[in-house]
Amino acid sequence: MYRQICSFRLYPVILIVMVFIMTATLYIQNEIRPSYISSRIRINKLSGQNLKDVYVKTYKGLVSMDELNNNVYKKFGYEIVEPTLPVPTLRMIEEPTCEEVFSDWQTISEQPQPKYPPKTIPVEQQNEFLLNNYSALYPWYVNDKNSKKGEKPRNWDKLSEMINWPKNKLGGLAYGTDGVSMYNAMNFHRLDEKNGVVIGSMQPWVEISALVNGAAKILTVEYNKLDIQEEFQYRMSSILPIELVKNWQAYESKFDFAASFSSIEHSGLGRYGDPIDPIGDIREVLKIKCMLKQGGLLFIGFPLGTDAIYYNAHRIYGSVRLAMMFYGFELLGYFTGNSEMPKNLTSERLQSKGDFKFSQNTIVLRKL
Repeated sequence: MYRQICSFRLYPVILIVMVFIMTATLYIQNEIRPSYISSRIRINKLSGQNLKDVYVKTYKGLVSMDELNNNVYKKFGYEIVEPTLPVPTLRMIEEPTCEEVFSDWQTISEQPQPKYPPKTIPVEQQNEFLLNNYSALYPWYVNDKNSKKGEKPRNWDKLSEMINWPKNKLGGLAYGTDGVSMYNAMNFHRLDEKNGVVIGSMQPWVEISALVNGAAKILTVEYNKLDIQEEFQYRMSSILPIELVKNWQAYESKFDFAASFSSIEHSGLGRYGDPIDPIGDIREVLKIKCMLKQGGLLFIGFPLGTDAIYYNAHRIYGSVRLAMMFYGFELLGYFTGNSEMPKNLTSERLQSKGDFKFSQNTIVLRKL
C-alpha cells in the first residue's frame, strides 16, 4: 500500500520532468536549425506591417515597398503579397502558361536583329529596362557577337580530367572563389541520382560540380555547339535554346534541378547577339520554372548589389529586380566560396560591396 501511495505521489514529479525534457529538446532543435531557416521565420513577421512602413535600398536611396508596388511591380504584372526583406515576396497577377512562356520567347528570338549589338538602350524601352528609373544605368559595352576575341566554348574535351579536380580549381576555373559557391551549394543540397539542366555554359565546371555531387544526367542549354567528351555522352548532352523552345513539352516538369552561373544576367542585352529584351532574364527564369518538377531546386549565380544595368555587359540584381526573379520560388539559402554552409541573404550582405560594385555567389531556390 505504501509503495502504491509513493508511486501516485511520484506521478506529478515524473510528469514535470518529462515536460521539461520535451521543452528542452524542442529548444535545442530550434537552436541548431540552419540559420537561414530561422531567419526566414523572423523575416515573415514583417507581413503584418504596412507597405508604406517598409523600405528597401535602391540607387535613389531608401524607397518604400508601397512606392515600388505601385511604380514597378504592378506595371510589370506583379504585386507584393508580403513585405519580406531584403526581397519582397510577389505574386503574378496573371501568370502565363508554360505554352505562353515558350511561345513569347520564340516570337522575340525570331525578330530581326542589328548586325552589331546596340551601344545604348533603345529610347522606347528605357523605362522597361530600368524598372521605371529604380535601376541605375552605367555604360559598359561589349561585343561578343562579332568579336574574334569573344568567349568560345572550351574544355569540353577534358571532362575526364576535370572530374578529379579539387573544388577550388574547378569552381575557380572562370570565376575564382565566387565559382566555388556553386560547388558548395550543390554539396550542401546533394543531387544524388537527380537529373538536371544547366543554362548557359562556356566551360563545363557547373556540370562537373553537379556530377561530383551525385547528379545522374545533365542537359546543357547553350547557344554554341558543344563537343562533349565521348566517355561522358551517356550522362551529359546539349541542346540549342531554340530547339528546346520548339520542343518544350518534352522538357516540361522534367528536371529535379537547374543551374546557371553568370549567364542569365546577360539575357536580353544583346551582348552575345541575343534579342534586345527588357525582361529577357525574367523570361529565362520562367522557362526554368516550367522545366523544373514541383520542389525542384534552382542554383543560380549572378551579380548581386544595388539594382543597375551596365549596358550592355550585364545586370546587377538588388531588392527590386530580385523579387521578380524569385517569383514562384522559395529562398533556401545563399552560398559563398568561402563556406560550405548557407548564409542569410540579408540587406547588408546584398549590398555589401556598396554602390557601383557587386558580389557574385550562388543562391538556392525551391520551386513552389
